[in-house]
Amino acid sequence: MKRVRFSVHRTVGEARLLAGLLAGSGLSVEVRGEALAPLSGEIPSTETWVELWLPPEEVAKGKELLAELEEDEEKAGRTVECPGCGEENPGNFELCWSCEEELPSSRGPRRRLRAVP
Repeated sequence: MKRVRFSVHRTVGEARLLAGLLAGSGLSVEVRGEALAPLSGEIPSTETWVELWLPPEEVAKGKELLAELEEDEEKAGRTVECPGCGEENPGNFELCWSCEEELPSSRGPRRRLRAVP
């Protein structure tokens, strides 16, 4: 099966986290270069980077998932004040961590990522 390189990561952990997200969403992801990661410092570091490969027809869906993940990371950098108890919460929280009241930024349609089995 023909595959195209989807992304390149400096660490195995970073690559595996994204691979889990993609696989959990039904995409056929292949991780390449993982075995070279322990050789970092012995060979040029760019040779030890880990690559994720997808079939060409799944690249568009993969990019959508990656964009959703980046948007969630951006939200996490902001804070939202709870209307119930006044506690500050990360912007990507749907419920207050303290009183479990729904936060203002989470109202409206919610996008859900599927859990990895």
